[in-house]
Amino acid sequence: MAIIRFGINGWQARISQGFNASAVAQVAAALGELWSAKGEGSRVFVGFDARRDSRRFATIAGQVLAAYGLDAIVSDGICPSPALRWSVARDPLCIGGVMLTALSLPCEYGGIVACNGDGGPLDPREAAVIDQRIGAAASNVRGEVHHADFVRAYIDSLVTNADTSLIESSGLKIVLDPMYGAGCGYAHELFERMGCEVVAVHDRPIPDFRGLHPDAHEPWVDECEREVVASHADMGIVLDGACERFALIDERGRLVSQHDLAPMILEHIVRQRGKQGRVVGTVATSARISHQADSLGCDYTMVPVGIDSIYREFGEGDVILATDEGGSICVPSHVPMRDGIIGAVMLVEYAAALPSPISSLVNDITEQIGRLEYASRDVRLDAATAQRLRNILPGLSPEAAFGPLPSPVVRVSHVDGLRADLEDGSWLLLRPSRGGPTARTYAEAPTPALSRSLASRAAPSSLG
Repeated sequence: MAIIRFGINGWQARISQGFNASAVAQVAAALGELWSAKGEGSRVFVGFDARRDSRRFATIAGQVLAAYGLDAIVSDGICPSPALRWSVARDPLCIGGVMLTALSLPCEYGGIVACNGDGGPLDPREAAVIDQRIGAAASNVRGEVHHADFVRAYIDSLVTNADTSLIESSGLKIVLDPMYGAGCGYAHELFERMGCEVVAVHDRPIPDFRGLHPDAHEPWVDECEREVVASHADMGIVLDGACERFALIDERGRLVSQHDLAPMILEHIVRQRGKQGRVVGTVATSARISHQADSLGCDYTMVPVGIDSIYREFGEGDVILATDEGGSICVPSHVPMRDGIIGAVMLVEYAAALPSPISSLVNDITEQIGRLEYASRDVRLDAATAQRLRNILPGLSPEAAFGPLPSPVVRVSHVDGLRADLEDGSWLLLRPSRGGPTARTYAEAPTPALSRSLASRAAPSSLG
């Protein structure tokens, strides 16, 4: 029997280790209990990605939810995760959504994720209730489900809100790589309707991804990089398996740093779209976005690591962009969660508005906000050391934790671990993982050597 640990990011597990129909039904039953208590007859949307058995698992989840008195509507085809969330948020009768996806994990994994009625992540307290009820709620019940298209209106909305005249007149040629995942077909149509010339690779849903890891990072973006050069395209866009994250390839076939994406998109939102507001990033997010926010006159808020921390800031209604340490993009006015497709759309608009190659646009941003090199690593700990670290870290000064630093400390944060910002613009962070005996170290500095040195200094071994 699978050991199920359900949190705000859902549950993902290897298929060989118990991710199966029975486990999906158990999670759905716990969700059914929670949501039916809020309002029997409420609507729930269920989507699924391109993985093997995702459609079958989505049907099972919908049938279990329906048995709890909910109006369960299952996607009629593969569905990008942001499209499901967008659909949930725009239906006043919808109380939540369920997505059968293992996100950017390899094909050996399955997963199930839930969102609340505005498309955002579940409240951690609700996720804890669901986790406790798994196995106790009746999961052998079944009801009747209906089917609907959750993607068409989402794509139409993106096209409607894009500056298609500008994009078409720019003559942009892009290479699109949906990595055999949930964006297959849909993203190609979207960018063609926006006015781009599109060359596509990996644009057919294949359950095992043909050995490709559907994660928009090296080395999995290599084919897109090669195709950009071969087809003389202006850029490449890579969407991960669930379309929650994306990567950008410049005209030379080189992967743009994930930490440069948010600064470029923020520039577009403020300068081309004429929006003003607050920007949110986590304590481990690259300082490039905070520097860019400052240069554009936007307030910047730093929060603990985790999508739930970011989501809580959206209640004020003034956030125009949020990002995290992985470079994910969230535009809360669109979907209050990660959306790789909207991020890619905004970068295409940005490139269309400025007649320069992507590599030059990246260089312009670097000159504007300064060059910073990012480093991070995970450190495995034994259980006792991990607990000791959690206990003592809140009371430590940077000097006690890290020893002599190459520049004076100008700011200290204990928001999530211990972070020290230095006078030369560098920073380093040590934070214990929320789950498991792991610590993560992060650093950013003007040179790769200095950032690596700071990340090593932040390792728990430096505490003695």
